[in-house]
Amino acid sequence: MRVPSMQMITSSLSLVRELWRFGEPDLAEQALHLNPVDVGDVGARAGELYLTGEQTVLWPNGPSDRALLLAVVERLEGQPRPCVRSRRLPERSLPGHLQANEEERLAATLPVAAVVDRRNAGGEQHA
Repeated sequence: MRVPSMQMITSSLSLVRELWRFGEPDLAEQALHLNPVDVGDVGARAGELYLTGEQTVLWPNGPSDRALLLAVVERLEGQPRPCVRSRRLPERSLPGHLQANEEERLAATLPVAAVVDRRNAGGEQHA
């Protein structure tokens, strides 16, 4: 029997923006260098955290997207942990190089979606 899985598709841009807004500017700078394969791995791990309920154990009162934040922190630091802030800073407070409109954020997900599509077709494994 196959274990259900879930994959979150995002982009390094979105991960960076969320890390920064949740009080993790140093990790945000590191996340700028994640390639689409790395981001796909983060999305797969976030799906695991969500489906197993581990996200709630690790960050009980965290935001709705805490699984994704926990997964990217784990990728960058080796262990999942809650972010410094439990509430987002306003989007307008993002530094200029992290400002992006909805169209730009959506376009940034396309390379990651391509990686996930190849994986689902059996052409590429997780790193």
